[in-house]
Amino acid sequence: MGTLQWYLIRQTLGPLAFFVLVLTGVVWLTQSLRIIDIVVNNNQGAAAFVEFTILLLPLVLSVVLQLGALAATIYMLHRLISDSELAAAFAGGFSKLALAKPIIVMGLGLTVCLAVVTTYLMPTSAQTMRDRISEIRGDIAAGLIRDGRFLTPADGLTVYIREITPEREMLGILVKDMSDPVRGAVTYTAKRGFLSEASDRPALVMFEGQAQQVDDTGRLSVLRFDRLAYDLTSFMDSGGARSRKPSERYFWELVAPPNADELSPRAYGKMIAEGHEQLSAPLYGLALPLVAAAAMLSAGFSRRGAAGAVVTAIALGAGLRVTGLAVKSVLTGAPYLWPLLYAIPLGGVLAALYFLMRSPLGGRPNAPLGDPSPAPAE
Repeated sequence: MGTLQWYLIRQTLGPLAFFVLVLTGVVWLTQSLRIIDIVVNNNQGAAAFVEFTILLLPLVLSVVLQLGALAATIYMLHRLISDSELAAAFAGGFSKLALAKPIIVMGLGLTVCLAVVTTYLMPTSAQTMRDRISEIRGDIAAGLIRDGRFLTPADGLTVYIREITPEREMLGILVKDMSDPVRGAVTYTAKRGFLSEASDRPALVMFEGQAQQVDDTGRLSVLRFDRLAYDLTSFMDSGGARSRKPSERYFWELVAPPNADELSPRAYGKMIAEGHEQLSAPLYGLALPLVAAAAMLSAGFSRRGAAGAVVTAIALGAGLRVTGLAVKSVLTGAPYLWPLLYAIPLGGVLAALYFLMRSPLGGRPNAPLGDPSPAPAE
């Protein structure tokens, strides 16, 4: 690559770093709300929040690296057009494809980075995160030592404790058990109680209370008690026995599931879709910036600015990625369509190269805009 290409690479890397940083913050904020909810409801500290934040980064990077490349390419080319640097490059005999070489190099580098993120870091972090969440939710004691708010330490269990004394005695207890759909919801109230973890079987021991339940006929039954031990063992997560979601598996486990005969059609479709998405998503690291470059470089020059070219580049890039996500959702019911996941980004790359190799005015390919004379050799 010549001096101009190295100059364009330097002009691209700065915006790329900026957009990746900004988009990482935005996407992380949207994804971290559920993590904050888990940390707060299960009485975890800052260390758990930092751990979950790090585990969330691969998922965030898989999104922002693609969008950052698209945004950086559009920003860089728009600035070159506004400063007339692009017109000077065309007048100097540089072709559109030559000017797009730095973007191709950047896209290839991002493709390699995305391949590492989507095929290894994402499933690893997703599996680790779910293991930690299961471990935290299985710690019933940690979820019950907060007073003054309604807590959900486990699915189907809601607990409210008005006050916890320095001696760890609980005052004003309300427990709602909705874990058994056949039996229905049971509401326990008690004046006081404490948490017992004898023999590794956690139980909430309540005194001077009552249990209320509405039967199928709508009648309310009330059972008053002086002492009741409410067993919490059934709400503890067994951790290692849980089944793994497709997002927690590596692509070699997904594209050819060893237990395919035992899976339902929908479960099989989800695994095929996730596996090929892990392999095809890195291609957008090259496709999105290259499509944007083709749209910007092929638009020609206008006294009204490059706003139209910017809008076209954004629409083409966003449309390409949205189409890929739509095809992934379709694969759940039609897994045999998996080649489309690769055809969409590769088609975008080929179409972009085609427009970069031809003249926007219909003249000789790669001729400078507005210059009918032969272009000097680069």
